[in-house]
Amino acid sequence: MKSLNREVSIFGPTQQGGISLVEIMVALTLSLALTGGALTVYLGTRQSYRTSDAMARIQENARYAFQILGRDLRMAGYRGCVGENVTVTNTLNDPNGFLWNFDQAIYGYEASSTSTWNLPPDDAITNPLGGRDIVVVRGTFGNGARVLQHPGNEDDPTLPGSADIKVTRGSGVEEGDIVLVTDCLAAAVFQVTNKNESGVFDNIVHNTGGTRIPGNATKQLGKSYEGGELLRISTKIYYIRNNPAGQPALYRREGASAAQEMVEGVQDMQVLYGVDENGDFAADRYETAAWVEANGRWGSVVAVNVALLLRSVEDGVVNTPQTYFFNGASVAAADRRLYQAFETTFTLRNRVN
Repeated sequence: MKSLNREVSIFGPTQQGGISLVEIMVALTLSLALTGGALTVYLGTRQSYRTSDAMARIQENARYAFQILGRDLRMAGYRGCVGENVTVTNTLNDPNGFLWNFDQAIYGYEASSTSTWNLPPDDAITNPLGGRDIVVVRGTFGNGARVLQHPGNEDDPTLPGSADIKVTRGSGVEEGDIVLVTDCLAAAVFQVTNKNESGVFDNIVHNTGGTRIPGNATKQLGKSYEGGELLRISTKIYYIRNNPAGQPALYRREGASAAQEMVEGVQDMQVLYGVDENGDFAADRYETAAWVEANGRWGSVVAVNVALLLRSVEDGVVNTPQTYFFNGASVAAADRRLYQAFETTFTLRNRVN
């Protein structure tokens, strides 16, 4: 019988036989672990970014809110060169109305519950959120315009000053504005009914009648203000209400104009008023609007302390609901928004100089 010789490799089979099930499961387990770790890092980084971004937005909103509040509060009662002993002639219809009572530089409403204030807010304050305070500032704001001419009265030459006042061109005064004109010795308040640009003048007209609110009761200002100054004067109301998106926001209403949203995400505002007790132009005690009103001390207010609570617009920014401290109490949040409280005090410059 013929022998059959075969060569057998000492290294085993020359072709791979495949990957075992155990190897596949080990590879899948390692892949899942790596993917899970990467996902955890990504989610953690994303959440950290959302929290940092929300904090930055809150702080930016707080800075802007205090900037606009502070600018107006500091200027409360400013009437140009008009001193305290100068009588201001208010020629508007209803000069003692809430929006036109410019003799009261600062005022406020204290939120005594979630739905009421110490005094019923005027209908000028629309849809305020309960439990939040309201602050009202009155005075002249912005730059003034020089009165170049105040012609004589055409109807009666024995009466000084007509219904036309010519001021420097580019005054910024618009029809419907409430303005104060003064020569430092006297002052008058009226509403601009017409404005015409003529040569180097802005011709400011203040007639009676018409449909403008409040309108002028008379066009007689009592004297000629040629050489004086004309400034816009208004009542500004700051309060908290919901914006169209349902978010609480800081609103401001100026005069008869509609309220405008200034800063979103303002959850609460609490206001205390610094009262000068001894006439040294410094605040001796800080009280609520209810106390100031009950004691008739609005004329003694020389400073205003404003505390704001801001929240992130987005929910789910923090992992668990916050417990924050505001208005003297610790509050447990009902959602996972980020909350931060801010507080500062503004001096009423025209009450301390």
